[in-house]
Amino acid sequence: MRKIVLNNRLISKTNIAMLLVFAMVFSCDFIDELPEANSRVDETPPTAFFTFSTGVEIETFTEVLFANQSDNATSYSWDFGDGNTSTEVDPLNIYPGEGSFTVTLTVTDALNQVSSYSEVIELIEPEAPAVPDPVLLNPDFDRLPKSSGSDCTCSGWINTDVGEQGESSSGNGSDVLKFDNAEPDHVYQEFEVTPNANYRMEIPVLFQSDQTGDLPSQLEVRVLSGQGYVDGYTPVYFTDTTEIPQVGFGYTSVAQIEEAGNNLFVEAVDNPGDSEYRTFTFIFNSGANTSVALFIRGIGNSGPEDPADFARYGYASGDEEIRADAVIITAINE
Repeated sequence: MRKIVLNNRLISKTNIAMLLVFAMVFSCDFIDELPEANSRVDETPPTAFFTFSTGVEIETFTEVLFANQSDNATSYSWDFGDGNTSTEVDPLNIYPGEGSFTVTLTVTDALNQVSSYSEVIELIEPEAPAVPDPVLLNPDFDRLPKSSGSDCTCSGWINTDVGEQGESSSGNGSDVLKFDNAEPDHVYQEFEVTPNANYRMEIPVLFQSDQTGDLPSQLEVRVLSGQGYVDGYTPVYFTDTTEIPQVGFGYTSVAQIEEAGNNLFVEAVDNPGDSEYRTFTFIFNSGANTSVALFIRGIGNSGPEDPADFARYGYASGDEEIRADAVIITAINE
């Protein structure tokens, strides 16, 4: 066998072959583990993640605010699932309406490493909150003190700019308010409402049957827009009948009340021809108003008792007295 001397050592051809194979295997493994030229290991790769919150009101439930909670990222790419995108860190997106939307956040770090996170969000329009019932002062027409004068079932219901106060009486098992025959009696009160809401108004009423003249009385009910108040007037919703004024507030003339544009609702109730209490029901909508005024009067005059009062207000009840037991107003939540 031929031998080779290497570094003063004898190595056989067989051993040389084995050394060459070993060197080739070792060098291949070593080359695979070497990084590319000018590269470095990314020891903190990015991680994409986000949370979100939606508006709780009907008007804002489509507004979704995203909170970016990604780690180690330098740029952000949002796909909101509705065709909208963003590169902001914490974007706000307004969706077109109810539905399911897949939101994807893709983040990149300084070494161009990429991470993505997706989540499906469900947008459901919340139910409208229940419309509260209006709060009326002395809705049962009880005899209560007023800002001046004696106790009266008209307490809380007087505006002498637009009529004479209704008078106290009894009937239907309680105190009632009466609109005397041939007098310009009325009730007036302002109260708060929810815009664009529907309301039901119920008024138990008796028409006296002892008609002695030619014209029967009618009970007229008007709901007046708060936008029709005199310029600069802001309504105050009183809780005590002794605090509410009796003149110089809200609607200040009958002409203003009768202007068509100021009326949200108007209806006249005819005498049914008997002497029993009947509950008359009316439905009205508040329109764009946050405040309305309720004005109720007797009409059908056939010759006022006091021509001066008739000349001042321009109306009076007809030949029968009208008695009202209460005004009940409730919101319609259907």
